[in-house]
Amino acid sequence: MTTHERQPYSGTETKLVIAIDVGTTFSGVSFVLLDPGVVPQIQPVTRFMGQIEARSDSKVPSIVCYSQNGTVVAAGAQTDPDVNHTLAEMDDVIRVEWFKLHLRPPHLAPNQEFELQKLRSFPKNKTPVQVFGDLLRYLFQSTKKYITDLELCSWDSVERNIDFILSHPNGWEGKQQSQMRKAAIAAGLVDKSQALQRISFVSEGEASLHFCLNKKPALRNERDGILVVDCGGGTIDVSAYSQTIKGRFKEITQPECLFQGSVFVKCRAKEYLKQRLQNSKYGSDEIEVIASEFDRITKCTFNTSDTPSYVKFRGLKHNDSEFDIRSDIIQVIDRQRSKTTVNVKTVLLVGGFARSEYLFSQLSSHFNSRSVNIIRADTTHLNKAVADGAVSYYLDHYVTARVSKNSYGIKTNLLFDFTDPEHARRRNTKIMRPNGRYYIPDGFSTILKNGTTVNEETEFRKSYNMQLTPEEFTRWAEDSTLLKCYRGEAESPPEWIDIEPNSFHDTCVIKADMTNVKNSMSLTYNSFTRKGYYNFVHDVVMLFGLTELKAYVTWKENGIEKRSEAVVVYDD
Repeated sequence: MTTHERQPYSGTETKLVIAIDVGTTFSGVSFVLLDPGVVPQIQPVTRFMGQIEARSDSKVPSIVCYSQNGTVVAAGAQTDPDVNHTLAEMDDVIRVEWFKLHLRPPHLAPNQEFELQKLRSFPKNKTPVQVFGDLLRYLFQSTKKYITDLELCSWDSVERNIDFILSHPNGWEGKQQSQMRKAAIAAGLVDKSQALQRISFVSEGEASLHFCLNKKPALRNERDGILVVDCGGGTIDVSAYSQTIKGRFKEITQPECLFQGSVFVKCRAKEYLKQRLQNSKYGSDEIEVIASEFDRITKCTFNTSDTPSYVKFRGLKHNDSEFDIRSDIIQVIDRQRSKTTVNVKTVLLVGGFARSEYLFSQLSSHFNSRSVNIIRADTTHLNKAVADGAVSYYLDHYVTARVSKNSYGIKTNLLFDFTDPEHARRRNTKIMRPNGRYYIPDGFSTILKNGTTVNEETEFRKSYNMQLTPEEFTRWAEDSTLLKCYRGEAESPPEWIDIEPNSFHDTCVIKADMTNVKNSMSLTYNSFTRKGYYNFVHDVVMLFGLTELKAYVTWKENGIEKRSEAVVVYDD
């Protein structure tokens, strides 16, 4: 939404909103100052600590340099040895880059370990999450300095009223969001007590859509489907949307995340150069410089015209064999279009790698014949699309419904039915509960099915009846509910976990404070054992339509529903 179309900020206190996009290769920050009665205007941070002068592209390298003991000696723009001469003179500096790829969910990119192994080593006492936090600290301090140097506001008036939006690839899930939140706490962005309220997340695909809708307002009236392809350093994020009501959109199929970003092009180019020059006088250090030169210039300027493209080193002409990434992007666009009945006629390219003339020309050539228009929303500032779009997500909130990427549910015990063949087959696993009846363990109760369109306020709930001794109830009240995710190929999850045990994964624990609930409950006694137990009927309620999972546990007391808001906890 352009500035003149937004409404003035209706709040009563001045607030600062900062969106931080930590990319695989480059990072950027955008912000908006919310003054009561003033129309919000998104602004980029164009000067970061360590830069000699402001840059129009509003980005810094996602690099942190450490001493051997793990002390940060430089970050972001400070890591350029041509500018930071002190860094150039230091010995044994550990240069950490591409660390964001280490945070990826383990089910993504299983066949690219050979490329991930090439990432720079970490100091012995640093984890990827800690490095993420160290870069966040640098980006936040740079933002504070930028705002105060320009006297855009009094920092004292806003420092206790700052909201943060952190962006992440489409494939990141709750665990990765939790890790990013911990990194933000360690970086000093927020106190732990305020982290849930002041830090929110948005996928890079959704942020990119917001950026494009602002750059090309006519897209807000597009009645056909829109596909957003964010060509980043580490990932290619693809998301499909259609309009619901004017100016509001919904996802129309599950977003995808490919580990085929520009860093992998550089990796393949480097391997190609090693093979091409293996009998030459060029050593590994020189090949690294050549590959960096290719990455910096040739990769994005290369196209299919008759004009040759060169890598800057003594005349070796480079070819196009490293650009097979175009095939991956074509395949994922075709796959996304095939998954929906909505006619997708517009593909929006954003991200730093979208500047590649070869990539743009190849996609245009393939899809224009299919009446699909390939558009770059802003060729000048494609690399800041996510940061700007993340602020727009906060302000404009164009997307109101999303599509679930997986099926979710909980493990449950099913009352034994000897006439059911599946129960009979598992009869040796049956267990007796306190009520004296037999149950078969390890059933899967689906709460949300893969591919479901979910509105933001839609509640998904499932009722459960548990028989718990007082001791078991106490333990359950402390441990609460384990949410599991099904990642198999079947359209619907199996009813039993043992059918596809490798397809079920622990997602998180839903912790609700249930310690006082049994005070309002009466014990039921087993007529044979004379032992007491609680018959606890409750619902597990989840909201999947937001950019972050929310959950509740509900039960009834004297016919009135009670609700305990749950904390969603992810295992590190």
